[in-house]
Formats: sequence, C-alpha cells, structure tokens
Amino acid sequence: MITQRPVGVDLVRTVRTDEPERQRSARCRRLGLKLFAVLLVLLPRCAWGQMLAGLSWERADDLKWIAHQAVDVRLVTDNKVFVELDDTGLTAVRQRGWHPFLLHEGGDEGEYYLTCLDHGPPLDDGAPIYEDASGWALLWLGPDDPANALPYFLYPLPSNHSIRGWTEAPRRGKPLAALGHAAMRELLAAVDEERLRQDVRTLSLLDPAASSTFDNLRTRFTVHPQTLEATEYIRSELAAALGPDAVDVKEFTIPRARLSGHLRGQLGTGDIDKRAYNVIGELAGTDPEAGYYVICAHYDATAIYTPDWDWRTDPAPGADDNATGVALVLEVARILAAQRLPWSIRFIAFSGEEIGLLGSREYAMNAAARDDRILGVLNFDMIGYNDLLDRVEIVANPASAWLSELMIAAGERYEVGLRIDQLVDAGARQSDHAPFWSRGYDAILAIENYLPTDSTTYAVRENLYRVNRQMHTVEDVPDSLNWGLVRKVTQLAVATLAQYVLEEDLPNLAVSGGDLHAAEGGLRLLVRNLGTAPVDQSFRVEVSVCRLDSTACAPVWSGEHDGLLAPGAAAALAIPWEPLGDTVFRVDVDPEDRIQETDTSDNRVYQRLHLQPRDRIVLYPNPFHADGQQLAVFAGLPLKARVRVYAADGQLVWSAQEDDLRQRRLGPPPGEVWWLGVNNRSSDDRDAPLVAGGIYYYVVSTADDVRLQRGTMAVLRP
Repeated sequence: MITQRPVGVDLVRTVRTDEPERQRSARCRRLGLKLFAVLLVLLPRCAWGQMLAGLSWERADDLKWIAHQAVDVRLVTDNKVFVELDDTGLTAVRQRGWHPFLLHEGGDEGEYYLTCLDHGPPLDDGAPIYEDASGWALLWLGPDDPANALPYFLYPLPSNHSIRGWTEAPRRGKPLAALGHAAMRELLAAVDEERLRQDVRTLSLLDPAASSTFDNLRTRFTVHPQTLEATEYIRSELAAALGPDAVDVKEFTIPRARLSGHLRGQLGTGDIDKRAYNVIGELAGTDPEAGYYVICAHYDATAIYTPDWDWRTDPAPGADDNATGVALVLEVARILAAQRLPWSIRFIAFSGEEIGLLGSREYAMNAAARDDRILGVLNFDMIGYNDLLDRVEIVANPASAWLSELMIAAGERYEVGLRIDQLVDAGARQSDHAPFWSRGYDAILAIENYLPTDSTTYAVRENLYRVNRQMHTVEDVPDSLNWGLVRKVTQLAVATLAQYVLEEDLPNLAVSGGDLHAAEGGLRLLVRNLGTAPVDQSFRVEVSVCRLDSTACAPVWSGEHDGLLAPGAAAALAIPWEPLGDTVFRVDVDPEDRIQETDTSDNRVYQRLHLQPRDRIVLYPNPFHADGQQLAVFAGLPLKARVRVYAADGQLVWSAQEDDLRQRRLGPPPGEVWWLGVNNRSSDDRDAPLVAGGIYYYVVSTADDVRLQRGTMAVLRP
C-alpha cells in the first residue's frame, strides 16, 4: 500500500471566469513598452494562458470532442474531465456552450495532485482548487510547501490520461466459468498455505527459519541495497515455475525528489543507487494475439510511520504490505504454470510503489505506448492482517467493475469461503492499479480494507476489520498475519483466472452479471461460447422479471438463436423493454439442455438493472402516491439539474438539485432526483411533512436555470 507521500504548497492562483478583461490586460502592460513587439505575439497566452479546465460530460462523443480540443487530458472520472487548454481550446469549448466549473492557471514550479481530505488534518496553508462531492480534492502544490509534514496521500495528476475506457467498447469479453467444479477443486486444493508463509518470511526476515526479532528483520525500501535480494528471490521463484526464459527484470530510475518527499526531507547524505526493478514473468497462452491479463503486487516496503526511522540503518519488513501480495502472485504462477489458457498471463512484482507508484507507472506507460492488449489487471496489496474475518475488499473504477464482479462470481461459484465486498470509486488510487486506469486499462485492487489505517471506513464501523496500526512500521512482521485469509485470497485469484482453463473440445454457453444492459429500444443481452468447440445448433434464451429479492420470477421474453456460435464468440440478442427504475432479471440460456456443454452452472444469471431514459426527461410514477415511502422519480437529468414542484396556485412547494446534500441522503443514482411528496420545511426530506393530494406542476432546469421541461403531476394521499 502506498504511503501518504507529503509534498508542499506554493501560492495557488485560480483564474476566475468572471475576472474583467481589463485586469488581465493591465497585468500584461506591466511588462513594459520595450517588450511591446513580443507582447503582441504573447498576448493571447498572457490573457488566458494554458490552464487546467474542469468540464462536465455526459456522452462519449462529448468526451472525445473535449479531448480533441485539449493540449493534454489530465483526469477522467464519471461525468467530469480535467484538461489542459490553451486560449484556442478554451474559446472553442465556450463557443460549443460548455462552461468550465474550474479554471486554474498553475505555473512552471509545481504540480497538480489528487487527495482525499477525509483522511488527514485540515490544510492550514491553502485550500484545494477543486473539491468533488464524492470526497476527493484537487490541489496545486509547489516544491517548498509547508504541507510536507502532513500525512496525506497525494497522487500526481497523470498526463496523457486515456479516455479509451470511457469511449470505446471493452477490448476483452466478460466470460465466466469454463472449468468444471471437480477440476477447479483440485487447483484450489493445490494452494499451499505453508509455501505462502515461507515466501512472506523469506521476503521479511533475514533468516526465514528464525523468529521476528528486530535484528532478524530485513528491509525492502526501494533504493536500499538489501532490496536486491528480494528482487532476485522473486525472479528465481518465477523462473522455477514458468521457466528461466519466461522471466525478465526491467530497470527504471527513481527521482531523488520522490525519495526526499517520501522521507519528509530526511534523505540524508551519501551516494544512492537510484535504480529500481520490476520483475515480470509470463505464462504464454494458446493464442499469441489474444492479449494478456496482469496479476501483480508491489514488493518494496517502508517503515516511515515508525518514529525516527532511518531508511539506511533500520528495517522495513513489510510482511503484510506487501509480502503477502507478492507471495500470492508467486503461488498463482506455480498453480497455473501447467495449465492451458486461451491468452497469456503476466505475473509482475513492482518496485517503487511506496514512493509514488513508480514501477507500475513505468510499466503502464510503456504498455500503452506499445498498445499492449491488456485484458485486465488484478492487483493485490495487503491481504493478511484482518484477524476478525476472512474478508477482502475489491476496489474498481466504473469501467473496471466487471473485473470485481468476475472475482465475486468466481468466489461464490467455487465456494472459496471469503466475504467479498465491492467498492466502486474512481478516486481510489492508492496502489498499483491506478496507473493502469490512467492509461485506459481495466484494473482492480484486492485489499484487506480500503483504507487500512482509516477508522471511518465501513468495515471498521461494522466490526469487520480492525485498523492496521502496523502498516508502514517496523512491526509489520509475519507473526501478525492471518494465514488462512492469505490462502483464501490466493484461491480467489486462482479461481478467477483458472476458470478459463481449456478442457474438453465442447462448447460452453455462458451469461454473467453485466451481460444484460440497456440499449436503444430496450435491452441487449450477450450470450458467450467459452468452450473450445462451436455451438452448431439453435438454442433458446428466456428472460424473466423477478421481485427485488430475486423471487417470484415470471417470463417476459423468449427467443431462439440460430446459426453457428464459434469458440470465444458472443451472440447479441435484442430484447424489447420499456419500464424504468430498478428491475431484477433472470436470464436462462438453453433451459432445455439441447447443447452438450463442459459446464452448465453458468447458464443462468440474476441481474439487477437500474434503467434510465437515454435521451429525454421522465417523471414516474404519475399519478404518485405520497405516503412517505414511495418515490416520485425525475430521471434522465443532466448534471446538477434543478427540480422545482409548485402548487396549483403557483406557490413553490419543494425543490432539489441533482446530487445535492438532501438528495445524497436519499441515495438516487446520477441523473435522477427523488421526491417523497414532502415540502421544504426540513433539511432532510425524510423528516418533512407530506403535501396534500392534488394537481401540482414541476419545472426541470439546468444548473444555470435554463428551463428544460415543464409538466403536471397528480399527487394521491392515502
């Protein structure tokens, strides 16, 4: 897990969009008449400069257009993009009708950082230039900022941030189990807890057979010479599993400023070998063009939270953070080495994670430059500390959520015995998955709890996890680990990848969560053939609608698929559907068992969809029963849209804004506003009195109060 790298604050200058032109021109005139000729050339740059702009987007075409105008794309999140714009790009954006919610002119000395202000003390010497409602913030920090001493994780805003994950169809399919339960049980049983323990002890202790006394602890701080022993151990273990020719060690350089920042300026004097190494092993698949999955963990460590820790003389054993993740990667390589897979797997141990995700940034940057076909990245970081419960949390951004769903489904199907919680958060960047997000690749983080030292997280509040006080200290030793948990998370990783192992020459029809989704005119369903033989006869697909608890399912659509379905191919079926809101669907493929398959356990899936209108604003239900429980839903709204409800006499009864504080308490998804049929007499809609029955009218407008729609609604009272 990356430490919260401190950096400092320079003067923050935000360019206000309402700043008069004469004030900007006055700044330019101070350059003097002697520079008049140069000023004529530089005036547009001086007036506007190249600045960071924050813009809202809704459709992929909008994002593509914004990226085309930008000098550089710096960050993409759900419905927001931050880009570097020159004066030409800013003019084009405004002419298009977009109004940036942020304009900030930085400078030559400084850098933009993302941080989470919930996990550190207040910043006394400067404010964020942007705070997002979801909890992350954007800062502009200079090299001499007094915030050096604050324990924040500061993630440098990436340059050349890819928009591919938001604008293009996935490069990979989303198949599920191709391996039968009996074969999978053999693979999972082969995961050796004692071997995992031995790997962690070898990486953490000078003598793995001795106890975890202070004088027996080793260090894996990135630039310490002793870390090379860990590099060689990982290389040799991967070579033993995959073959010597399948393993490579890639060198990269650590910037001295990164070391000094991590160590809060206490780098010390003397020579430093700033070289670091990523260790990469590859298991080749049957199709060289199919691409590869990455399973990875960082092997560097730190003990920066230990008072007066000296990186040159004191240990940093990092047993949980992150020898456990490395042991998992090594064990999965041993288990899968003899298997036949349709694509390749790369087993990677990154260095430099603790001082800024440097090894993974280097790899992801080069992979994007080569246009590597990375099908997905499984990153494991800290998986063994929890002594309360065998639990793992899987962190994804919206584009990568299919990967976490894939792991959850594998854990359930093969009964691994883990509680698995999913966290979808595009701002969760504190490990080696984040650089892959920036390059447009799908990646997840599997961790004991995100964040391990935060007492406010859901798992700590629910007594599912105890705050990890040993993280980044010399006390992070093997004796403190839950080895059963390490084994189960390793089995989960094996199950996720091994379910693709090629067995018999038979087809395998499969559907999974995420294969049914909204489309023009209704729904679109993908049915895949995960087997090694084609489906050469017709089969039926049935879609049912269930209660929200997945009971009482009733068929609503049935159709036949005719024609060949080759191995690895998918059939796309159009399903007419109009109702909006939450619906639980059950999909059954080949319910009559016409097709002989390797596995039929993946022929049924339950999927909950929240459906919204794609190109219009809709109110439902109408009439609406106001009883304090039912909701009137305004759907299909743009970002920050306002909804106002008026009585027949024109009196304002209730108003709300998409994603404001009261709406967040109710919990609608983006693009919706919910009304309980109450008035505005309370700060919380759940405590406000209900309105009387009758006819009301509503007005929907943009955040700038441009009217979008007006309509009437009937409110019924019990």
